[in-house]
Amino acid sequence: MSQQVIKHREIHFCSLHANPDQAHSAVFIINDLHGVLMSHVLDHHHMKITYDLNHVTLEEIEGVLRFEGFHLNNSILAKIKRSIVFYCEEASRENSKKERLMEEVHDKHTSDVIYLRPKKKKLCDCRDHRPESWRHYL
Repeated sequence: MSQQVIKHREIHFCSLHANPDQAHSAVFIINDLHGVLMSHVLDHHHMKITYDLNHVTLEEIEGVLRFEGFHLNNSILAKIKRSIVFYCEEASRENSKKERLMEEVHDKHTSDVIYLRPKKKKLCDCRDHRPESWRHYL
């Protein structure tokens, strides 16, 4: 079984929305998602979430919020931070998939390992063109 990768993130909502308390409304939706361990409101426009990266990503969580009609903060700084987090989480998930695949392959082949004795190498005098006095130096 894979190890949990716990992430803690903040989601910032746009202050120009018909619902003045978007964060409070979003907590009820986010808590029902598979992989979200905890979410709570920081203030009217901010919430903090804790989730397992093996089950859900921030991109998926924010996608659910957008689908439900929430407006996220779309300032240039927020977009840059979001893009970096999305990339890092995707790379982390891909790396963990590769590690799991390598473990499966290793487990499968450990029972099939054949041990061979290494072949003893002999120095053949006919192939060594150095004089006899030089051979023991190199």
